[in-house]
Amino acid sequence: MVVILICYEFPYRDPYTDDISANMNIRKISLIFLLTMVFSSTCIAKTSDAKIVAITSATFNPGPVSRNILRAIFVMRLSKWNDGTPVKVYVFDDASSAHEAFCKEILQFFPKQLRQALDKQVFSGLGQYPEQVDSVTEMLTKVKSTPGSIGYIYNDEVSEDVRILQITP
Repeated sequence: MVVILICYEFPYRDPYTDDISANMNIRKISLIFLLTMVFSSTCIAKTSDAKIVAITSATFNPGPVSRNILRAIFVMRLSKWNDGTPVKVYVFDDASSAHEAFCKEILQFFPKQLRQALDKQVFSGLGQYPEQVDSVTEMLTKVKSTPGSIGYIYNDEVSEDVRILQITP
């Protein structure tokens, strides 16, 4: 991302002191704005390189999973895989960047929509909330040790203990 900032030399002089310090303030503000834009675009570029992926245990292979099946699993409407193995869902906190990325990129929901669907399932007595984990390490540990479990992490955090699910449209 290239940011071009043009600083104009405003011919402003304070009529009482004949001071041109207002020009210096504008330059300082422009410089701060420019630096903020450069550093924020660098941070955004680093986080956008990592892709979010759905994972399951390395010993469990459900094959390709459609996006609709994945949505049903994470909304807790589907409780068993095709082979009859129970599904155990692990998620991060709603406020985490991984959760937001998973909802938007994989499920193609907003996190709030997923929360509303889960609330509806729980309050109607038809389901329960997925188990929430606090860290990537905890996600990896639980997914690898629970047959039929599913979760999500960034692809640069994947270990050999888990398998990345193939998602079909």
